[in-house]
Amino acid sequence: MTFDALHYAPAPGHFDEVLDDDGSLRPTWQAVGRALGSFDAAVLLNRQQQADRLLDAEGTGHLVHELALAPERSGTDRHGVSAAARSVSRPWRLDSIPFVLDGAEFQRLAAGAVQRMRALEAILNDCYGARTLVGEGVLPPPLLDSLARLRPVTGATLPRSWLVHYSLDVVRDAAGRWHVVRDSTDAPRGLGYALLDRSVLARVVPEGLRSLGVAPIQDHADTLRRALIGAAPAGRTSPRSVVLTAGPGDPTYVEHSYLATRLGLHLVESGDVVMRAGRLWLRVLDGLEPVDVVYRRVPDSMLDPLEAAHRGDGSGVPGLVWGERAGGVALANAYGSGLVEAPELMPYLDAATQRLLGASLALPALAPGAELSTSPVFVGAGALAVEPRSIVVRLQLARVGDEITVMPGGAGVVLAHGDRPSHPTAEMVKDVWVIGLGARVRPAIVSGPPQVDFGGSVPKRVADSLYWLGRAAEHAEVAVRATRVVATQLDQDPMLAQLADGAWASGARALLFAAQGAPLARADPSISVGDQLVAALAATAAAAAGQLAALVQEAASVREYLSATTGRVLGRLARVQGHLMDGTATADELDAVLVELAALSGLIMESTVRGPAWRFLDMGRRLERALAVLGAVEAALAPAASAAGLQPLADAVLSSHESLVAYRRRHRSDVDLHAVLDLLLRDDANPRSLTYQLDRLREHAAGLAWVHGTTLIEQAGLHAIASIDDSVVNGRLVGLDSFVIGVRAPLLEFATAIVDRWFADPVNPTLLRAALT
Repeated sequence: MTFDALHYAPAPGHFDEVLDDDGSLRPTWQAVGRALGSFDAAVLLNRQQQADRLLDAEGTGHLVHELALAPERSGTDRHGVSAAARSVSRPWRLDSIPFVLDGAEFQRLAAGAVQRMRALEAILNDCYGARTLVGEGVLPPPLLDSLARLRPVTGATLPRSWLVHYSLDVVRDAAGRWHVVRDSTDAPRGLGYALLDRSVLARVVPEGLRSLGVAPIQDHADTLRRALIGAAPAGRTSPRSVVLTAGPGDPTYVEHSYLATRLGLHLVESGDVVMRAGRLWLRVLDGLEPVDVVYRRVPDSMLDPLEAAHRGDGSGVPGLVWGERAGGVALANAYGSGLVEAPELMPYLDAATQRLLGASLALPALAPGAELSTSPVFVGAGALAVEPRSIVVRLQLARVGDEITVMPGGAGVVLAHGDRPSHPTAEMVKDVWVIGLGARVRPAIVSGPPQVDFGGSVPKRVADSLYWLGRAAEHAEVAVRATRVVATQLDQDPMLAQLADGAWASGARALLFAAQGAPLARADPSISVGDQLVAALAATAAAAAGQLAALVQEAASVREYLSATTGRVLGRLARVQGHLMDGTATADELDAVLVELAALSGLIMESTVRGPAWRFLDMGRRLERALAVLGAVEAALAPAASAAGLQPLADAVLSSHESLVAYRRRHRSDVDLHAVLDLLLRDDANPRSLTYQLDRLREHAAGLAWVHGTTLIEQAGLHAIASIDDSVVNGRLVGLDSFVIGVRAPLLEFATAIVDRWFADPVNPTLLRAALT
């Protein structure tokens, strides 16, 4: 392996991770070179493209990440995420060249990290307890008094452990020595990113990891899960943990989502939980369920609006900190842990460690302005070059009881030229490989708490998002399909607009408005029929784009309930959404959207466990499909059209609801209105028909033991089997209008009742009293 062809030239006299002073490969990288093979531009570019694609498949292209908001764009969705945020979400880039550490060096780093975690734990106990460090002058009193996070905790009962999860950033200087850049104790970040990056690179260069014996890092998630169980309040026989996030608008939400999925825990927002009777409760569909441990991904300042240190924006869980102090719930990490990550405290940490632990810190702090070592980084397809860049490595630690485990690897952040190590601006990271640790030692199997099946436990917000996800997916499909069908008919026969005195054009325009979910606007006689159709097509495409944006955002908030493959589908839908919005989507892109939506539907049906969560998702799909069919026949087929106008119009309606092939296979003759209506409305063998949707909705209402919902669907079903009068009044089929009104009314009431029953009132005091007894 060589970088010569790519002009890799580290600075003379600076420690380089790969090349020795004489330009030869360091011993560790000689093995890496043999394992990974050629590092020429074509190979690196291919690997980079694979990594980009796999990261996108994991959701990094459509989940919000490190947003650079456009201030001129306003308006937020129901998750508080702006349209600008959704459009500028920027996935990071994973360098296909890993950062490699040999086992002996990693063990020295790990020992220093463990010592530092124990020291910070001891300092927290002292600062919030005896304050020996202040009394003896090791820490100046004004320093602690200036840290607002200290005051709300002083005098409270100290937690059993302040730090369950800890991370620290380290960097090597130009002389080859390691230094600490930053401690992270409040809500440590990076573990989810590290696990995700490793899963990607393991697919890009699997042979390299195998042949080098790279230490695995996936076990660290299991260690963290055990650490959370161990942090539970005393006496909890089967403690339950949740991951607390600020929601999809958080810059690191992609990590929260991925980590919750990997840990197998509910990802909850502040509105999903409530403090009652000294305990924390999760708001689920039919009441409240107790929570014992909160693995928080939000900082102290956003945790509890009742605390003086809160930033005052209304976020957080009221009373949560009080619940921790009272012993009703454990926070990991404990409230107030952020004290020791304050940069102002770092100059005093070594002296404090000597006083409390009797030893100096093995990893000193990085001095300002220090020159750093370098490592090769592939800087992109344009330059096709490998450059020497400095890397900040983030180590991850978890504490189970008194045992601290350091993850053997992590993530390295690539510094841009001129960056300070504590404030990187680059959006490129490296997977950190540790080799030469010897035989893998699995942690001893210990008896854990009894197994509890949480399959039926669905937070209200999750059910809410899944329900609207289903509705958005179906609405988007109807809008895209209507756009595609009408545009194709018009392209193939431009004279259709004049057919039967404009009957097709009027019906097609009405069909497009129905697909948008908008009332039919009065036609402007001063504008040509063709131009009006073009405008309606653009508006329908824009409506589809809006539904796709809603679909992606709802899916982002419930990622842990969806198949891992779903991320690829959502990423592709997110990319085409912008083209639909600005009217530049091609016919091929419209077809691709329909294929992706069909794939999404298949994943929902074949890869989602049939539980309450799936029921709400499918109820949204079925309800939206039923309403769309009713809207289409009312808009396009209720107006009495001549035989010449009916043929292409009925084709459009059938195609918009994926039933044209079925109709032609069954009725090998010209279109008959009654046969079309029978297939779309009453045929229970047609998965696109109204009756089929009503049957599925009836099953879901029964499965949820929802009597009122079942009654409403039965009412809709009774209207659905009524005959349709052929009489025409004012140019419309009176019987079809009456049919649609009779079926639609109970369906709309059903939609309202879903929200009222499960989503409008998340707290049920009656159920709480029952739970407490």
